[in-house]
Amino acid sequence: MELAAEKRPGALCCGSLILLAAACHGRDLVGVDENCPPLAMAPCTCDDGRAGIRVCTADGRRWSACGCEGSIAGEDAAVATGDAAAAEAGFDAASDPCGGCSGHGVCQERASGVVCACRSGYSPSSRAGLDCVPTSQVCAGGAIDYDYDGDGNNDTWFEPNADECLMFELVNSTRALHDDEGHPECHWPLMWSVRWSAHARNHSLQMAERGYLFHGDVAIGQNCAAGCGPACEMNNYMNGDGEDHCPDLSHHCNIMSCDFSAIGIGYVGTWNTQNFL
Repeated sequence: MELAAEKRPGALCCGSLILLAAACHGRDLVGVDENCPPLAMAPCTCDDGRAGIRVCTADGRRWSACGCEGSIAGEDAAVATGDAAAAEAGFDAASDPCGGCSGHGVCQERASGVVCACRSGYSPSSRAGLDCVPTSQVCAGGAIDYDYDGDGNNDTWFEPNADECLMFELVNSTRALHDDEGHPECHWPLMWSVRWSAHARNHSLQMAERGYLFHGDVAIGQNCAAGCGPACEMNNYMNGDGEDHCPDLSHHCNIMSCDFSAIGIGYVGTWNTQNFL
């Protein structure tokens, strides 16, 4: 197998589309300045005095501007502060094009349509992206016939770990919150693939054992990284050197691509593989 990245100290990242190893490159990852809890929501006040909601970016670097469109802002502010009664009393679902995001997200209007950006711990249940259910209902285990742990025996069940489900949340919240940048990018969520998550876990295991990043066992597209946690790796996938404005054959473009409908994610330590299909 042709290696797609050289072995280097520190954290590395590589990405490809359609098994194009030339798109893979190694570089040191930068640290994340933790200014707010990733994807947290907090109340704010709009210029006209209405209650609004702001959302922390997926990388934990900054808060968004105060969101004040329609009554959804006031409802989400109540949800963010735990005031369920106020949320139920003050929310008019008819005024929200997303239908309320199940009370656990913020409606985003994008060029490709409307989609819910779900708060931490929640994810859309379908490609429509108009609800927010507990992530455990979507990022769930399932039957497989594949040796994901490399012991020579095919496993019959794959159960995702916490980092895999957190990265799944981050991918879909990033897709929902990311601004349109003049390049074809889509904001609807990717669905969880048990099969390709098992393959991703195995690929991460192989990278961990060899001590370097490489591409292999790819569905259609693949990102891989190592060296820090899910929020840090997501930040570098989206904002690292050469990742701006969704350049072709980049991690950023894999994550925001309109060509994919599902994702498999595998973690072994900090070694991470994202398989897109």
